[in-house]
Amino acid sequence: MSEQSWQSRISQIGADGYVDAEDVLTLRRAVFKDGVVSPAELDALFALGERAPAGDREWAQFFEEAAADFYLREEEPQGYLTQEEFASLKARIVRDGVCASMLELRLLVSLLEKARQTPPEMTDFVGEQIKATILNRKGGPCVSKEDAELLRRYLFAAGGAGHVAVTRKEAELLFDINDAAAGAPNNPAWTELFIQGVINHLMAHLGYTAPSREEAFRRNAWARDASVDMGGFFTRMVSGGLEGFRTVFSKEKGFRTEYEEARARDAAAAAAVTEDEAAWLARRIGRDGAFDANERKLVERMRELEKDLPAALKELIARAA
Repeated sequence: MSEQSWQSRISQIGADGYVDAEDVLTLRRAVFKDGVVSPAELDALFALGERAPAGDREWAQFFEEAAADFYLREEEPQGYLTQEEFASLKARIVRDGVCASMLELRLLVSLLEKARQTPPEMTDFVGEQIKATILNRKGGPCVSKEDAELLRRYLFAAGGAGHVAVTRKEAELLFDINDAAAGAPNNPAWTELFIQGVINHLMAHLGYTAPSREEAFRRNAWARDASVDMGGFFTRMVSGGLEGFRTVFSKEKGFRTEYEEARARDAAAAAAVTEDEAAWLARRIGRDGAFDANERKLVERMRELEKDLPAALKELIARAA
């Protein structure tokens, strides 16, 4: 579609500040007609998002899909958001230091979910944006069901800092929100997310690490290299039956066995709460001198693990009892 005809069509959408499902169908047919999202089309979608941030659920889904197609699938290796791309994305959506709308905030979380790797600063930025949305809410800090779901997606996004494990900064973020919203009519989903997030940090902090963009380039090149005898590899693998399968994989650096052994070691290490983690939690949970309802429930959940906990956490449990 020409830029002129595209601009003309999209200018007719969202005049009332709302994008409905029928509008989205029109957008989808226009944008993906040629299979790609062009820079001009992306510009127009962000402009539409600014004048019409509200809409049917299909609008947010399409907005996220189109942006992901542009940022994560147009360049090789696919799935990597570069520092330059993140800077340009921030320039599009940030006004006076904050995201202009929930539509754009959900987009950031969606990119963290879909990306294999993002710039380290992106995780912190998105977390602070979510916290600001909750803490600056009219009527005072309060965690809604939508907030809790967005936080859950953010915490366990594959492209974030912890790669589906909760980092120390993210656990601190949960405590910051909990402190600010203590006593508010928060959605019940917030309590469970708070507990799960903190325990995830304590018990499973050794998360998956995506390969670097350079390593991904190397792997892609290897897969496309005609000199690599892939046929011979698979022929050797199946020619000797099950024994041949084992032999080939043992000769090919035993990667599966090494992987499983490494993951088992990581899981065992991650399951142990260290003295440092125990000291951090004891300091953090009692920082304001009292236990709120969510913190007491967190301690109750930790009590189930009491026999395996360091002394600092056992003392914390005793104080909360």
